[in-house]
Amino acid sequence: MPVGIIYIAVGMLIVAVAPLPYGYYMLLRLVATGVLAWSAYVAYERQYKILPWVLVLLAVLFNPVIKIHLPREIWAAIDVGVGIFLLAISSKLRDQYPS
Repeated sequence: MPVGIIYIAVGMLIVAVAPLPYGYYMLLRLVATGVLAWSAYVAYERQYKILPWVLVLLAVLFNPVIKIHLPREIWAAIDVGVGIFLLAISSKLRDQYPS
C-alpha cells in the first residue's frame, strides 16, 4: 500500500478531533473504511496472524452503511487511537517496491 494513502488517512483521523461539519465525518468514514479494509487485505496477503482481523474490526467500526453511534468524546479517542495504530503498522503495510 502506498504510504501516502496511510498518511492521508492518519491526518484525517487526527483532524476529526476538531468540531467539523457532518459531511467531513461521513467522508472520514469512507476513507477510513477503505484504507482499513485495504490494509486488512495487504496484512492477510503477507500472512500476518492477528493484524488482518484487527483491521477488519476497525473497518466495520468505521463503515458508512451501518453506523455505530457513540458519543463524540469516544469517537475522538477512537480516531486518535486508530491514527496512531495506522502509523505504528505502516511499515508492515508499505509497498515492497520503491515508489
